[in-house]
Amino acid sequence: LALTQRPLQGIMVLAESGIARPADLAGKTVGYPGIPSQEAFLATMLASDGASLDDVELVNIGFDLVPGLVSGRVDASLGAFWTHEPILAAQEGFATDMLKVDDWGVPPYYELILVANEADLTDRQERIAGFLRATRRGYLDAIADPAAALAALQAASPEIDVAVETEGLQLLIPVWTDADGQFGTQTARQWHDYAAWMRENALIPADLDSAAAWREVLPPLATPVP
Repeated sequence: LALTQRPLQGIMVLAESGIARPADLAGKTVGYPGIPSQEAFLATMLASDGASLDDVELVNIGFDLVPGLVSGRVDASLGAFWTHEPILAAQEGFATDMLKVDDWGVPPYYELILVANEADLTDRQERIAGFLRATRRGYLDAIADPAAALAALQAASPEIDVAVETEGLQLLIPVWTDADGQFGTQTARQWHDYAAWMRENALIPADLDSAAAWREVLPPLATPVP
C-alpha cells in the first residue's frame, strides 16, 4: 500500500541563498543524513543540470537538516521532506526553497509504503487486508475532515506541534491519492522506472525483479476521492 504517490524528499536551501537549481550548488557544502540513496539522488539531480558530485562538498550531518542549514554549517540540506523541514525552518524565522528530487531527474517513487513479508501475505491475508482497509479508511477520513484528524493525532500524541502538523497535512493531502482519486495505489510502470534507476546507481542487485516486489491487496475504491 502506497501512503504517498510521489517523493517527499528534496534539497532545502535558504531563500536568500540564490540557489535556484542543482547547478547553483557548485562550490557549495551539502549536508545529508549519510544515506546512500540520497547520494544517488544528488548525483542524478546535479547531472540533470550539467553538474556532478565532484562540484560539491558532501557532509554527513545526520538528521540535523534544519539546524545545519540555518546555522550556516552547510549551504543546503539534502533529504529534507518538503512537507516538514521547511515548516520547522519558517518557525525559526528562516524562509527556504526546495529543489524536489523528482523535478530534477529522479524517477517518481512512493516515498512512504507499507511492507509485509510473503509468509504473512499468504498466512494472514484476511488480517492484513482488514488492516489495510482500516488504514485506508483513516486516510480518507483525514482527507474529508483534516481538523478532526489532527485532533485525533493530538489526542494520541500530545507532544506534537499542532501548527507544524496542520501545515504539513495541507501539503500531504494532495499526494495521498492518485490522479483518479484512489488512495494507496501503485503501478508497475512507477516501480519499473524507479527500480531501473536504483540498478543504475548500484542500490539494488541487477537481477532484482521489481514486479515481484509489490502487489495490490485492496480493490479500488468504488467512489474515488473527488
